[in-house]
Amino acid sequence: MTPDETPIAWLALEPGAPVFTSDGEEVGRVTTVVADRQKDIFSGVRVRLGLFDRERFVPADLIERLTTDGAHLRLASDDVDDRLGPADA
Repeated sequence: MTPDETPIAWLALEPGAPVFTSDGEEVGRVTTVVADRQKDIFSGVRVRLGLFDRERFVPADLIERLTTDGAHLRLASDDVDDRLGPADA
């Protein structure tokens, strides 16, 4: 984590935030935060990978941390396509 990355709660994560792999590559942008606000349960995020790719769902257990810089995954760049399912799954 760089000094300017401040941890944030899932409530502060906004659509358009970048999504980074564990090796630092930006792979997409958050389109939707998936959560139950009433119960304070964070399930994950929907992301758009690349310009023409459809949305994919990233479950909370694959997200290492949320910061002012974006969502940081526990996945390396090479694992993203294999491990993320469609957003409507």
